[in-house]
Amino acid sequence: MRPYLPLALSALLCACASLHGSSSGSTPPADAQAVQLKSGPVHTDLIRDMIANGQYYAALAHIEDERRNGGDTAELRLLEAEARRHLNQRAQAEALYRGLLAGPYAGPAYHGLGLLYVGTDLDTAIGDLRQAVRRMPTDVDFRNDLGYALMQAGRYTEAMPELSTAAELAPDSRKCRNNLIILMMLMGNEAAVQKLAAGAGATADELQRLRAEAQQIRRQQGGRIVAR
Repeated sequence: MRPYLPLALSALLCACASLHGSSSGSTPPADAQAVQLKSGPVHTDLIRDMIANGQYYAALAHIEDERRNGGDTAELRLLEAEARRHLNQRAQAEALYRGLLAGPYAGPAYHGLGLLYVGTDLDTAIGDLRQAVRRMPTDVDFRNDLGYALMQAGRYTEAMPELSTAAELAPDSRKCRNNLIILMMLMGNEAAVQKLAAGAGATADELQRLRAEAQQIRRQQGGRIVAR
């Protein structure tokens, strides 16, 4: 599975419009600005950006700094779990995700658990990804990752609505379109492959690469294809 992150975590978020909260319009002293940066949403956005850019150790350093200044929120724990998952610190990441399952970040936490397990226990990963989709049914990455996991498991009929929903929710997403094309290749629906490719303007080279990926998935499946 491709390690796509949830939209809430993978998108590069815009910084707040202003760090200056003075009613007189004057610029706060440098120390005051530092306090605002460390206690306000700008710091959280900075951590998100670091994770999106692969700066996982730097993100953890900023999370530690935020906690040192009294900030320990569910959102911060989710960001820490994401960073540790990417660093393959599985035990720490899983503990953080599981601590969030009863709260407002349950959807992203289940998604993170699914991505943790996808390489070692595909059935468990699918179960966690389903829980994520149930909580956030319009999240494109959740749908796409669930569909891809089902496709890897050879459960093509179940993968179809998930990947189709992701492609319709994000019609400009190349990864969603490509995953749906791969599924059509695996199902032997060449007419659908050509229709999707033509509608998206996919090149012959792109189709060749997707066929190679479909063959790789088929080889990994062995005889585990399930029609359900």
